[in-house]
Amino acid sequence: MEITIAGEGAVVIRFIDKSGQTLLEERIAVSGSPTVQAIRVVDLSLNTTGGRALLAPVLMQQSNAEQRVTFDRETPSRFTRARCKKIGCSAKVTQSAARGKAPAPVKGQGPAGTTGDARLDRVIRSAAREDSRRR
Repeated sequence: MEITIAGEGAVVIRFIDKSGQTLLEERIAVSGSPTVQAIRVVDLSLNTTGGRALLAPVLMQQSNAEQRVTFDRETPSRFTRARCKKIGCSAKVTQSAARGKAPAPVKGQGPAGTTGDARLDRVIRSAAREDSRRR
């Protein structure tokens, strides 16, 4: 998915799974001339300690009301609504997400790091499981 931000300011985007849980939050700041435009390409899935998760983006906050944000050239609410339906969110989760509401990320429940090295990835997953057992 392509996030386009036209104009200066910062945005906060949360990425939720089908249950509505926030797995990842990003803050993107854009600065420069008033006509600046930034494009950020993101994958709408990620690896977690529990396996692969499909995501829907939720535009939570904009610091500049004049800034224009689109998700794949659509308004964030329209894109989020369609994506939530596609990944199997409930109607309640879909409605909240389309209105820019998603819970804060749960510490320790986010994405697992992937390095491209299968052996190192196994070590990372194992350490994450051990950490969660200690809690």
